[in-house]
Amino acid sequence: MIEIGGFHLNTPKELPRDLQNYLDEAENGVIYFSMGSNLRGNDMEESKRNAIIKVFSQLKQRVLWKWDNDTLPRQPDNVKLGKWFPQQDILAHPNIKLFVTHGGLLSVIEAIYHGVPVVGIPVFGDQEMNMAVAEADGYGKLLRFSDLTEETFRTALTEVLNNDRYRENAIRRSRIMHDQPMKPLDKAMYWIEYVLRHNGAPHLRTSALNLRWFQVLCLDVVLFAAITMFSI
Repeated sequence: MIEIGGFHLNTPKELPRDLQNYLDEAENGVIYFSMGSNLRGNDMEESKRNAIIKVFSQLKQRVLWKWDNDTLPRQPDNVKLGKWFPQQDILAHPNIKLFVTHGGLLSVIEAIYHGVPVVGIPVFGDQEMNMAVAEADGYGKLLRFSDLTEETFRTALTEVLNNDRYRENAIRRSRIMHDQPMKPLDKAMYWIEYVLRHNGAPHLRTSALNLRWFQVLCLDVVLFAAITMFSI
């Protein structure tokens, strides 16, 4: 097993002019909010959507919100909508203060790579586990979707924005991720070609492949121990 986490990451590219200006001119920074393709904004419960809108409207930061429709009811002045954003390039901008995400693995990896703290609102799959790890490692805050209210959302955002340890931990983990002898994609390509060069690299295969199924499961050992104990 070879670790290649972050193989999809690219060198940040220049942003479209409108986005570049929006980020550059944000004196108090920008919050990037995207639930990926997992939860469309217009499918969100109205009470939860209104809670998010109200909290955003009270912030001094600007907000980039990945929103699937052309309009957002009661859209605050500090919120900019977009049906699609170049997420990696946005997270690389120095004015991004916080990433509010669904907690998908690739999104979390991108946040770590660029040293951006996160507030995660997991929806399904591995997302809650990813955010539990982020919270344990001190660079993120987990907020379950079922618990999302105006109060809990405001508390989570305020905690991460105003507590420097989240940013510091995100930057520390970013340095660790960058400190590798080669890029993850180059590592992946090297080992793929290595296996091809050595005809499947049988010398790297686990010895468990040469054992019988009951040996792999240690059933022979368990049976011997059980018989011994029963005999005693």
